[in-house]
Amino acid sequence: MIGFVLGLLVQGALFGVALRAVLPGEQRWTIAQTVGVGIVGWMVIGFVLRAVFGALTALLLPLLVLGGVYLFVAQRRGGARRP
Repeated sequence: MIGFVLGLLVQGALFGVALRAVLPGEQRWTIAQTVGVGIVGWMVIGFVLRAVFGALTALLLPLLVLGGVYLFVAQRRGGARRP
C-alpha cells in the first residue's frame, strides 16, 4: 500500500508539471500550486480506480489518460503531427 501511495505521489507531481507545460498562455499559479493540484487529483483518481479495477490498473490508466490529454492539446496547438 505504501508503494502504491508513493507511486501516485510521483505520478501526480509529474502530471502537474506536464499539465503546466502543455497548457498554453501565462499561468497564474506557482509551480508548487500546480504540482499540489496534480498530486491531489492523481491521488483521488488513483484510489477510486484502485477500488474499482485494482492496483495495477490504478497506476497505469491515469498515465494513458495523461498521454491522451497531451496528444489532444498538442494537436490543437499544431505541434504533434503524424507523418
